[in-house]
Amino acid sequence: MRSVHEQNDSFDNVSEREMLALEQIESNPEITQRQLSKNIGIALGLTNVLVKNLAQKGYIKASQAGWKRWLYNLTPEGISHKINLTQKYIIRTISNYNVIKESIRTDLALTSLHLESRIAIIGSGDFAELVYLALKNHGVEDIQTFAIEPEHGQKFLGMHVNKVTKTGLRDFDKIFFAEMGSVDNAFNILEPTVPTNKIVAFTLDGKPVERN
Repeated sequence: MRSVHEQNDSFDNVSEREMLALEQIESNPEITQRQLSKNIGIALGLTNVLVKNLAQKGYIKASQAGWKRWLYNLTPEGISHKINLTQKYIIRTISNYNVIKESIRTDLALTSLHLESRIAIIGSGDFAELVYLALKNHGVEDIQTFAIEPEHGQKFLGMHVNKVTKTGLRDFDKIFFAEMGSVDNAFNILEPTVPTNKIVAFTLDGKPVERN
């Protein structure tokens, strides 16, 4: 039997796209590829390839319902595949959260994060949610969220998402760039205006990285 870590590694970007596509198609068989592209967050051409691959693998069945209008339905194999991918996604999410929580407790012990610390999180995806929960678990209360280019009225866990500016991050004790594999990108973007020792980025396996 494989370990949790091995199961976690088996869930990659392709698996996540397939899971999201199957979820979208199951909830709306009349969804267009353009809508699917927008909901998943990938290019239209890549969405077309994804749908074709799902059909070739026998996970969905496409039937023409009119001129340029298609219906997509999950096959029994597709339903089983979606359930399997969802289970792997949950395992990966739990594993990532445990890594982040433990790393913040140990690797970042010297940063003296506490109840009065002011923290900024840059990001609004699933990984950012895990970082937020881990910080809350560590006792941090004052957390604000930011994005490089936030959408109008964008919210994250009920909080307003602020735009990253040259002066907007100055008063925070730590800035978490909450994307996996964001180390170089985070420091390149933030270093000109934020002291290096305030920036926390993350490796591809979810571990935080600081520079002095």
